[in-house]
This record gives sequence, structure tokens and C-alpha cells, in this order.
Amino acid sequence: MKTKRVLVLALCIVFLTSGTSAAGQEGVNAIFMGSGYLLVCNWPGLYFSLEVKGKKVKPLPQTEHVFFEVDGIVLQVQGAAISDFVKDIKDKRPSDQEILAAHRDWESDYVGSVLGKKLKVESSPQKLPNGTEALLWKFAMPDGFNTQAKTQMYLAIVSKDHVLLLNGVVDKTMEDADVQKYLLDTAATIKISAEPIDVKKLSEAIKKGNPN
Repeated sequence: MKTKRVLVLALCIVFLTSGTSAAGQEGVNAIFMGSGYLLVCNWPGLYFSLEVKGKKVKPLPQTEHVFFEVDGIVLQVQGAAISDFVKDIKDKRPSDQEILAAHRDWESDYVGSVLGKKLKVESSPQKLPNGTEALLWKFAMPDGFNTQAKTQMYLAIVSKDHVLLLNGVVDKTMEDADVQKYLLDTAATIKISAEPIDVKKLSEAIKKGNPN
């Protein structure tokens, strides 16, 4: 899977690199539900769904990256192959938390290089309700970059050979704790699939009231 690396700056989205996603069964699909959308991602080697819920949920009009605005929070969903940032795994695979820490360092180093600033990153291990290990990390936006954005916050989990990452922006009208809760609540809805998800079949099941 080609890694999509994009920095979200408050309600203004700045694309730093490009990626691709296809319509239809492959790539990214958003199925409308009463309280938001069921996002279905069929990326090479990474197949999952998650619920994007809120009082006001709007997919942002981009074709190459996955963004939603949810009750004022800009949410990005992305994935990265572990081989992109952990090299030469031979005899023993690192633990999930070691992988997530390596991904945090890789991603934050990239963002810092783009901004031209040394970022002060804070992180804390988390555990989702189903027992999945996760890592929550964040950094304050450096002075001089986007007066509306206050903090960039990330929540990541490991799925086989990939890391699945949720990124939310804390602007000056919000508290870090509110965005943290939203990311954790959203991550709790993630369902990983061993094979590509049949979007048409899932959509029909949702219409019938049986999404599982």
C-alpha cells in the first residue's frame, strides 16, 4: 500500500504528498448511516471498516485522502506499511507498542521536517475495549503555523503488517480531552477484515438493519 502522508492544519487541509484511492469495491467507500458514515477501506493488505459518527458529519471533498469534519473536528484516516519505517526484521518481530513507537517517531520526524521545527511529542499507550494495543500521541502546533490549530493528535494501532492511524485536530475552541475521547471512541468501532470487504453486500445489509 502506498503510504498517504498528509498534515491537517485545522479546517484548512494542506497536502504535502499525494496518494491514490479508487472508487467502488477497492480503495475507500463511505456508506451513509443515520448518525454518520461507515467508512470502508480496501487498501492493499489492509482491509477495515470504522464508524464516523457525530451530530454533524461531512466527508470533505478530496479524492486522494480520507477526511471528515465531525462536529468541528477534522478527522483523517490513513495507513502505513510497517516495512516503511521498521527495517530488517529478522528473527523477532517487535511488540505492537515498539512498532507504534517507531511509527510515531517516523511520522513526527516527517512532520517536523516539513514544518522546519523540532516537535515536542507527548505519547501514552492505550488499550481499546477489545484489548487491542494502541498508542496516543500529540504535539502542539509550532508558533506561526495556522493560528486556529492548537494541537495535532494521533491514535494508532497495528494490523498485521500495517499501522492504521487516526489523526484529529484540536483547535482553539476545543479541549484536548474531547478530541482524545473522539479518537478512542472511533477506534473502538474498527473492524479488521482478513480479506477485501464486499461494499455492496455490506451496504445492502445496512439497509436491512443488519450491518454485522
